[in-house]
Amino acid sequence: MKTINILLFILLFLIPSALFANKEQVVLQLSWLHQFEYAGYYAAKEKGFYDKVGLDVIIKEMNYLRKDSVIDDVLSQKINFAISYSSIIERYLNGDDIIFVANFLKRSPLVLISQKNIKLPTDMIGKRFMGGKDALKNTSFNLMLSQFNISEKDFIDVPQSFSIDDFIQKKVDVTSIYLTNQTYTLNKERVDYNIINPEDYGAEFYVNNLFTSKTEYIKYPNRVKAFKIATIKGWKYALEHKEELVDIILEKYNSQNKTREELLFEANQIENLILKSVYPLGSIDINRVKRIADTYVQLGIVKDKSRLSKLNNFIFEPEINNPIFTKGQKEYLKKKERLFLCIDPSWMPFEAIDEEGKHIGLTSDYFNIFRKELKIPITLVKTKSWSQTLEYMKSRKCDILSLAMKTKEREKYLNFSSAYITSPLVLATRPDITFIDDLTTLKDKKIGIVKDYSFEKTLKDRYPYLNFVQVKNVDDGLMKVIKGEIFGFVGVLPIAAYKFKESYLGQLKIAAKFDEKLELSIGFRNDEPELVHIFQNLLSRIGDEARQFIYNKYVAISYESRKDYTLVWYIVIFFVSIILVFVYWNRKLTSQKEETEKLLNELKITEKLLEEKNEKLEKLYITDKLTNVYNRQKLDAELEKEIYRSGRTGYKFSMIMVDIDHFKETNDEYGHQVGDIVLIEFAKILGSDLRQMDVLGRWGGEEFLIICPHTEKEGAIIKAEELRKAIEDYNFTKVGKKTASFGITTYKQGDTEESVLSRADKALYEAKAKGRNKAVFLL
Repeated sequence: MKTINILLFILLFLIPSALFANKEQVVLQLSWLHQFEYAGYYAAKEKGFYDKVGLDVIIKEMNYLRKDSVIDDVLSQKINFAISYSSIIERYLNGDDIIFVANFLKRSPLVLISQKNIKLPTDMIGKRFMGGKDALKNTSFNLMLSQFNISEKDFIDVPQSFSIDDFIQKKVDVTSIYLTNQTYTLNKERVDYNIINPEDYGAEFYVNNLFTSKTEYIKYPNRVKAFKIATIKGWKYALEHKEELVDIILEKYNSQNKTREELLFEANQIENLILKSVYPLGSIDINRVKRIADTYVQLGIVKDKSRLSKLNNFIFEPEINNPIFTKGQKEYLKKKERLFLCIDPSWMPFEAIDEEGKHIGLTSDYFNIFRKELKIPITLVKTKSWSQTLEYMKSRKCDILSLAMKTKEREKYLNFSSAYITSPLVLATRPDITFIDDLTTLKDKKIGIVKDYSFEKTLKDRYPYLNFVQVKNVDDGLMKVIKGEIFGFVGVLPIAAYKFKESYLGQLKIAAKFDEKLELSIGFRNDEPELVHIFQNLLSRIGDEARQFIYNKYVAISYESRKDYTLVWYIVIFFVSIILVFVYWNRKLTSQKEETEKLLNELKITEKLLEEKNEKLEKLYITDKLTNVYNRQKLDAELEKEIYRSGRTGYKFSMIMVDIDHFKETNDEYGHQVGDIVLIEFAKILGSDLRQMDVLGRWGGEEFLIICPHTEKEGAIIKAEELRKAIEDYNFTKVGKKTASFGITTYKQGDTEESVLSRADKALYEAKAKGRNKAVFLL
């Protein structure tokens, strides 16, 4: 028995040692220097995920001074695995035996930044572009700039220094950066800059691609699979333990001497680009790979198309995608043979039927995508009006309605997809009408609205004091405004902007914005329920980037400012008049030089005084008179701006809604004058420790709102708790101690002003329900 125990002990001791000794050593080459972009690989190594699958992984930084290609190193088996860009797709198509193992960043962080006066690619012409020649070698930049016919000769190439300081010091006008880390320095230094993102121009490429050689795959298929599985586990762990991974990087992988704050900033940006709630970690979308491959062919980078049909061989263990259609749906489509489509014949830029009888506009791009997948024709049925389009849908002359708002009336004969276009409703008027903040001032005014448009009933119920009159179509309504037959016309913002530009330049303007938004879906005859499921599936396969590209292609809109500049224009006219008179007398009375100089000096003084007055007027417009923080008008504008910026860039912002606890009791006990003093002191506390980029305003009554750009959940919660404690500790004039409740939320993709405000309001309500003097976060 003793002998057996000794043998068992020896076996237990030797087995782990043998396993350890048999670990296979592999080399992973990064695409840049150590940073959070590679946190999943560090986690897999440091937390033992590679060890558990028998791999001893050496992680090497990129030596950017080397001219050798990392792809060549993999192909020659100098290294086993590497991370690279979409160039691996190009190399495969051109004959290299590469295996695409996994992808982790679904959106590219590589963009151009420019000085604040350079907003479009065309603005770069003649400007100093650091690393411009090298940037053109990057396919995403090349594709974007080629759309504007911009080549190397159109800008001043400045050698790449790999330092953001050159941009900060304005030695260059444009350079390429990574959104994930370099914007941290720009924001910290409070540098004004614009982002020119190739993805906004349809250049959609993969980055952070893990790949190996076909030789490695054939020799060691299990090793490749084990490496992929362990890496995915590493990324999952890294995203769930960002702060721990930052500590690991600081201790073992901080060759760039980054601060903890920098790495945490990068961690949050990387998480945004991974889109883990949408895509499985490490997954590769074969359809996206095919689109990238097609781009290389279109650019002439790939001449031989023979490998286009073999992309499945390029991807390691390609996932068997769920078929687009079920067996029943395929049978339905086969039996149907052809689908008939109705559209609004005159609703550009969304859609229209042109003089040649073709479907044009935004929706035409969507249906061209659908046609490629369906493999059966979609035939346009021509109609003369929106009302006729609806009649054709009711009588089943059409199977599909391209764009429509879901209503109870329409649900009697239509099924609807999810909304795929959302747009605000606005009021178009003559140019002499000032911006209208309060729609009640339009009582009994005639407001045009197109007959049978879905929002007609909604607006009539919401604004019973407005005198709505039906018009035939958008042009009929706008012409009636120009002729003075009606005061204004209600329309969708992109449609109004398009009509202004195309037909009514200078004759109309947008003078008001309604709270309601138009949410547009695809409609289908409801006696054939297969249709809605087929097209909902097709619609869901079109990514956010593609949708945004289609929208930007047709819609270019700018809002009329809420500020009334009538007084400013009067001042300008007054100035011009004075200057003209002055010039006239200057020429006529050349002998009175001293008098002229005196008049000029007085004019400068007057100009300065008027500028000061104008600044005061603008400040009054956006400032709450009592607390001297921003008012609700300014908060609305800032919130709208942050939602647009977050939707475009992927940066998140947070919002904190604050309410003084039991404020009514303060007013009742001490009077409104003391209540006003409490509000003033409360606003000062809230604003005492905010960043310059944060926006504080009075939302109404005793409620305040703080908008925190570039702030995730954790940062917002910490800030709210700091403010809650500061208020709790403060002795307010006459009333002593007061507390406040906080509702916190963070922007998520697809949020609107209404949804993010509603969430903050619910969080605030929950804080009150829990006994007040609490901070509650809801997402």
